[in-house]
Amino acid sequence: MIERLKRSSEFFLYICGILLLASVLLISTEVVMRKFFLISFGGADELSGYALGICISWSLAYVLFEKMHIRIDIVYAKVSRNLQKLLDVLAGIFTLAFTGLLVYFSSIVVYTSFIKNSTANTPFGTPLWIPQSIWFLGFCFFFVVVLILCLKSIIALMTNDINKYMSIAKEEL
Repeated sequence: MIERLKRSSEFFLYICGILLLASVLLISTEVVMRKFFLISFGGADELSGYALGICISWSLAYVLFEKMHIRIDIVYAKVSRNLQKLLDVLAGIFTLAFTGLLVYFSSIVVYTSFIKNSTANTPFGTPLWIPQSIWFLGFCFFFVVVLILCLKSIIALMTNDINKYMSIAKEEL
């Protein structure tokens, strides 16, 4: 299951890369057209903002699998393997709690935008619940990944399975 989640996170990362590339091309085209032809799309900044928010939420799981989140290894590397496992479980629990807050509050944002029929104050007038829903689903995916890794870490700590816990997710997969 973890391998499938990791592959899914890689797939979403590629989609995010394509989305960011499209955003860069759109902004570049907008700048050139404004400079030389005095023509503007009027929404490149709006679309690129949506793309950035969506890419951030959907890339968090991949970053976790690759151990690229900010960590403080100076103490971690000097403690015993068992204490490392305990620290990994604690980190997983705190990450799960934080991710739960992200999911909860982003769901409120989406719900409020949907109920109030909020639209962007831009030429496109995009209904805000559309990009916010995609953003929210990225946080939900991250929550599921963190939950599963955290549960695996707790089980590994309780069964003393030294090879399967959160901190070595990258090496094990």
